[in-house]
Amino acid sequence: MSVSPNRSLLLIGAFLVIYIGWGTTYLANHFLLRELPPFVLGTLRFTLAGLLALSFIALRGDLRVQRSDWGGAMLGGLLLIAVGQGALIYANQYLPTGMLAMLYTSLPLWSVALEWLLDRRPPFWVLLGLAIACGGITLLMRDRLAHDAGPMQWFSGALVLGATLLWAIGAWRLRQRPAFRSAGTGLGLQMLVGAAVLAGFGWLHDDWHGLALQNLSIDAWLWLAYLVLPVSLGVYPAYFWLLREVRPSLVSTFAFVNPLVAMLLGYLILGEQLSLTAALACGAVLGGVSLIIFGRR
Repeated sequence: MSVSPNRSLLLIGAFLVIYIGWGTTYLANHFLLRELPPFVLGTLRFTLAGLLALSFIALRGDLRVQRSDWGGAMLGGLLLIAVGQGALIYANQYLPTGMLAMLYTSLPLWSVALEWLLDRRPPFWVLLGLAIACGGITLLMRDRLAHDAGPMQWFSGALVLGATLLWAIGAWRLRQRPAFRSAGTGLGLQMLVGAAVLAGFGWLHDDWHGLALQNLSIDAWLWLAYLVLPVSLGVYPAYFWLLREVRPSLVSTFAFVNPLVAMLLGYLILGEQLSLTAALACGAVLGGVSLIIFGRR
C-alpha cells in the first residue's frame, strides 16, 4: 500500500516531536528535582496538563466520554504515565540524565519481544537494527557509567527496566482497544488518572509533607510550564496518534534517540564532554534506528 506524501510528512513530524520533546524531559526533571519531590513533580505536571486538555476540549464542545474510554484511560494512565513517567522522575534523583535515557532504550526491545510473542516475527532488518542500536547503547553505557554506583543507583536502574516492560505492555494493549471517542478527552483522562496514582505514590513516599509551592523559584515554574505545555500537551498527542498509525515497536524508537538528545543538551547546557567513543556509539544508534524505521516500510 502506497503512503501519501501528506501522511509521510505527518509521520515524520510526529516522530520528531516525540524524539526531541521526550529527549528534553530528562534535563527539565533534573532542574525541577532540585526544588520538588519526585512524585509531587509528576502529580503537578499531569494534573495541570490533564485539566488543560479537558478544558480545551470542553470549550470546543467535544467533551464526550463513552464507556470504553474509561478502560483505556485506566490502562494508559497507570502503565504509561504513573509507572512509566513516575519511574523516570524517581530515578532521575540518582542517575545522570544521559544514563537514565540510555536505560529507557530497553523499551523497543520489550515492544519487539511482545510483537514476536503475540503477533509475528519482526522482519530481519528490524532485528538487525535493534542489534546495532543496542550495541551502540552498550558502548555509550560503558563510556559513561561510573564505577562507584551504590544500591540506590542499581535499584533505580532496575526500576526503570521494569517500568519500560510495563510501558510496552500498556502501549500494546492500548493499540488493541477501541479508539477513544475524542483523542483529546482520552489524553486528558489518562493524565488525570496517572496524576491520581502519582499522588498516591507521593503519599506513600512522604513527598507531600512540608511542601511549600509558594517557595518555588521562577525557574522551577518555567520548567514546569515547559513540561506541561509543549511536552505533555504536544508530545503525548503525537505519541498516542502514532500508536494507532504504526506498530508500537516503531513508535518506541524514541527511546533510542532520547539518549542522544539528552547527551547533546548535557554538552551544550551542563558543559559535559562527549568522547570519540560516545560519538561513534551515537552514530551506531542512529544507524540502528534507521534500519528499524525502513525495515517496517
